[in-house]
Amino acid sequence: MSELGQRLREIREEKQLSLDDLQRTTKIQKRYLLAIEEGRYDVLPGVFYARAFIKTYAEAVGLDPEQLFDEFSNELPNPQKDLPDRPARSERMKRTAPPVPKKKSKLFSLLPMVAAVAAILLLAIGIWYFAQGNDRAQEPPPEEHDVEAEVGEDPGVEEVEEEEEQPKDNGSDAAEDEQAEEADESELVHIESVGNRSYYELSGTDRFDVEITFDGTSYVAIENGLGNTFFAANAGEGDEQTYDFSGEEEIEFNFGASTFVNLTINDEAFEFPLDTPHQRVNIVFNPSER
Repeated sequence: MSELGQRLREIREEKQLSLDDLQRTTKIQKRYLLAIEEGRYDVLPGVFYARAFIKTYAEAVGLDPEQLFDEFSNELPNPQKDLPDRPARSERMKRTAPPVPKKKSKLFSLLPMVAAVAAILLLAIGIWYFAQGNDRAQEPPPEEHDVEAEVGEDPGVEEVEEEEEQPKDNGSDAAEDEQAEEADESELVHIESVGNRSYYELSGTDRFDVEITFDGTSYVAIENGLGNTFFAANAGEGDEQTYDFSGEEEIEFNFGASTFVNLTINDEAFEFPLDTPHQRVNIVFNPSER
């Protein structure tokens, strides 16, 4: 049993609370409460949410969670240590981007045929020329110019050249589309809801931009995973708040009247998962590169 878990159990027993009583109060499953007391954080739905569960447990037995976090900081799991190393975005693009296919030019395959036709025509013209006699030896055969014009201005050759250039444009467009898709991988995943608290993970992006507007009056509290408060007061209709949490690991929102709150995360409207007005939302930020 960890020292933190032992402290929580002692306070719970002093207050004559059973795990079943605590489960009804916190809405956290009994097996998770027992895991917290025994220091088995790997049993929880995710290491990210150990701090939130411990905070709820501490509040339920009348302890100051921030004081516990400071006192037992060495026991609390660090979410960032458990994150697998992710390759840089440029490396992922090199692995995933399909090579642009190169078509073998059809022009080179047509050159022997064109040369053969030209040689046959020139040979026929030469025979005709010498058959006319010496008096016309200095006159250039007009047909030769026609043949050269036909060979130089063959529309089939131009068409082959245009077709040859087309795959380059398609390949460039495909690379641009893939880069645009790579840049937009932001994903907010709902892990679970316990009581009036819901847990999320934001990943696949370096941005954590938040905008909040209000259609009515609601109490709002915003703090990070270390307990630092960004806002804690009532907000009214027409108020607007914007935040950049890109440098944070975890953010907790506490809305007293969520029905009057419009929450936007990275330009995407957030839908509250519960029907109750009072809702808490914990978001762990797992950026694509940190």
